[in-house]
Amino acid sequence: MDQRALHSFEKLIRLTIDIPPGSAPAPFQPQPFLDQLSAYVTLQRVRKGHTIIRASQVLQDIIMVVEGEFYLLRSSNKGSSSMLARVQAPEIVGLPQLVGTDKVFYSDIIASANCLTLRVDHVFFGQCLRESKDVSMVCMKCMTRSMTRLYDQFERVSFFEASENLMAYLYRKWVEAGAGEEVLRVEEKHTLIANELGCTVRTVCRALRRLKDQNLCTTDRAGHIYCTYEQIRRIQRQVCC
Repeated sequence: MDQRALHSFEKLIRLTIDIPPGSAPAPFQPQPFLDQLSAYVTLQRVRKGHTIIRASQVLQDIIMVVEGEFYLLRSSNKGSSSMLARVQAPEIVGLPQLVGTDKVFYSDIIASANCLTLRVDHVFFGQCLRESKDVSMVCMKCMTRSMTRLYDQFERVSFFEASENLMAYLYRKWVEAGAGEEVLRVEEKHTLIANELGCTVRTVCRALRRLKDQNLCTTDRAGHIYCTYEQIRRIQRQVCC
């Protein structure tokens, strides 16, 4: 394997992916990396609402989502659909297909915000994974985050009531926003929140009323949800104990 290409890719993946989710990547100029890795890596911007991967697509590229956010939408043969997860950058898409025997994607992966992605030839990525401890460790962190999301989802569905699910959602949004002391504002429509929580819009509205009755949040006429730092700390004590 070309060692110069490997070293360039190690540096690229450390700068763009090996940082906490929701954090801004360290400033870097992509063009030098694209020049050095032009045979293997291409940059693509994906607008909000556009598809990153289509269900039934076969693995060709590993997609490094450097900026933005996306969600996984699974559809049944009967026409119903459900949001499996919403994921903030940085993240790597396609690792299960790369290391497993089944190379097919079974969910649509759609940008829920404008995304900056790097598409990496899967053969080259696999070679880097085998030869580089740095690349392997970054991939392990990404797969661990995926497993944690699945565990959290199972725990939430099994044990949480609707209001607790909504509190956990608001707490996660606060963490993703930087966990600061400023007021949290959630602009997602109730339909999107319901899809993510796996419930109906009516259930979300009932849970929201309960949280407002407990003075854990407020809303405006547009339906946006607001939480002060003090309210978030009270939510944290209830859902993270």
